[in-house]
Amino acid sequence: MTTSRAYADPAVPTPPPLPAPREMPQDAPRINNIGGAKVSSSAPQGEGNGMGQPLAAARELSNFTVPMFAKDGIFFPTTWAGKNIAIHLPGEMTLQAAAWSGDGGATYTSNDVDYQVIPFSGGGGDIVIRRKTIFSPSDMQVGVRIPEGTHLRQGTNVVLVETDPHPGRPATVIGTFSIPVARDAHSAPVSVSPGIGPGFPNQTNILINLGEANIFAFPIEITLSYRASNTPTSGALTADWDGMPNGMSPPQVITVPADYVTDPDGKYRPAGVDPVLYAERHSGMCPGGPTQYRSPDGRTADFAPSCMRQQMCLDAAPAGTSVDVCNNTLFANMSTNCTSAFGQQGDQYDTCLRAASDEVAWVKANMLTGSLCQPITPATNTRRLPSNNNAYCGTN
Repeated sequence: MTTSRAYADPAVPTPPPLPAPREMPQDAPRINNIGGAKVSSSAPQGEGNGMGQPLAAARELSNFTVPMFAKDGIFFPTTWAGKNIAIHLPGEMTLQAAAWSGDGGATYTSNDVDYQVIPFSGGGGDIVIRRKTIFSPSDMQVGVRIPEGTHLRQGTNVVLVETDPHPGRPATVIGTFSIPVARDAHSAPVSVSPGIGPGFPNQTNILINLGEANIFAFPIEITLSYRASNTPTSGALTADWDGMPNGMSPPQVITVPADYVTDPDGKYRPAGVDPVLYAERHSGMCPGGPTQYRSPDGRTADFAPSCMRQQMCLDAAPAGTSVDVCNNTLFANMSTNCTSAFGQQGDQYDTCLRAASDEVAWVKANMLTGSLCQPITPATNTRRLPSNNNAYCGTN
């Protein structure tokens, strides 16, 4: 064995220093070559120096965003203004492109499972999963990407999107997923074991594990609902809630706020307050539609409490919340009462939700914004009408 001398790497000459960057001139002359000819102009072309204006800040999402391809994510707003969630469907890379419906929804198909996205005007939506055959998977994972500083937590018949708690600031609900319900082709319930599990980085999965099913009763439909809600309820009382029996009063989850003032005659309207705006805030009803939906068998979903809460919410916007948040929670509250009365599937559930969605669409297009209230009174932490009476006009 022999050895040899080790040599260092050959010296590399130092590169010359880069020239100092120069800012491009505004509206520089333009020269375009066209074949052998050349066209030039020193006239302003309306172009800048190539740097452009900085990108605008992300805008608040007022409604849903359903993409052409499921892999791009389905986006829904939350009640945290400017913060959104993205839903990713199981096996999204293998799904066909969206087959659009007339309401802005879409269906993504595959050989085994189809996924129908039904959006509503209030920023929420239903995802209907159709398991086509016995050979289709019975365990599914719906991916959810949530904003930074939030987490998912399973509650009673609901999965909550919550802000992370901090000292002096407890966790706050900003969105809800219903516990999925499933029925076969004969309308018989199929058991669902829900859960929450890890997914891709920055993603949490909602787990849907189906029980035994009748092999002669396919397809099976699983309904998962998302609402931009600030209340920890989706309306379903049990996982297979089917609505109240005929002739019984449904339990209303959303109730009339205690400090709402009904004043349709304008008795307490202060001087100088727009009478139309005042009437909308104190009507005691839903200005853009019916105050309830009643099914042919007598079951009723009461919309008035939800509309009252939305009117009080608008008095806190934009200082305490945003107009979009108020309008989206209106739909969430209305749909909660729909689910309490009619369950989470079926014709009456669908019709009730459409009535609620139509109300929110009218509100977003026509209802006036602006506050009637004076600043919060520190002693009581409440707000009152700007007059000498003691009627409340909103909450903090």
